[in-house]
Amino acid sequence: MKLLILDTETTDAENYQACEIGATLYQVSENIDETGAIASISTLIPVTKNSVQQINQITPHLTQAANNIYKQSIDLLAIMAFSSNYMIAFNAEFDSQVVKEILPDCIGLPSTWVCAMKDFDWGYPTKPNGNYKLTDLALWMGIGVSTVHRAGDDVRLLVECFNRRKEILPTMVEAAVVFAKSPVVELKAVVSYENRSLAKNAGFSWDDKRRVWVKKVKQCKLDEFQKILEFDVEVINIG
Repeated sequence: MKLLILDTETTDAENYQACEIGATLYQVSENIDETGAIASISTLIPVTKNSVQQINQITPHLTQAANNIYKQSIDLLAIMAFSSNYMIAFNAEFDSQVVKEILPDCIGLPSTWVCAMKDFDWGYPTKPNGNYKLTDLALWMGIGVSTVHRAGDDVRLLVECFNRRKEILPTMVEAAVVFAKSPVVELKAVVSYENRSLAKNAGFSWDDKRRVWVKKVKQCKLDEFQKILEFDVEVINIG
């Protein structure tokens, strides 16, 4: 199978206007000699402003230098995407929306996005909310980190994480795909005010509007998750 591993940089932490995208087409095989990166692209995308320039160090003036070449890179990105079985990003929930803006007319792209942070089991010791940084994962795996917050660099870092798991990668990917496709269950913690810390410590967050402690988990992990709780829960939504 083939994975398109990608990352984007945007002009704002809350919008989907890309100023850079990087991607690597990666083949996964039972034969380690046939597992690895096949092709890569990384390109700036012209923008007129970047409110998070202090984070990604991408100036609007620099992006203008890509005016004559970025479209060819996007065309290659589309070819790579059509060649893949699954789209992979460390924060797939965000990057999938950005890619929709970059490739709006590409009907037939793989519909399954797999999140390298939340869907893959790397063995990394996470906190109850399940969130962590790519750099944390890389350093934990013994991978050196020299630069971050540029799409091409972050893709190369994630590719190396995959390289460190070549022996078990087919099984890892299959499990991650199952996890990604599993419906999301929203739970309500049945706790008293005095015991609210139990819910908080288990990764539940307070929904002020509904006045309840809630947490979303994958349906395939629901039974396993409930076994470690010290309180009851109620399912309030499945989607």
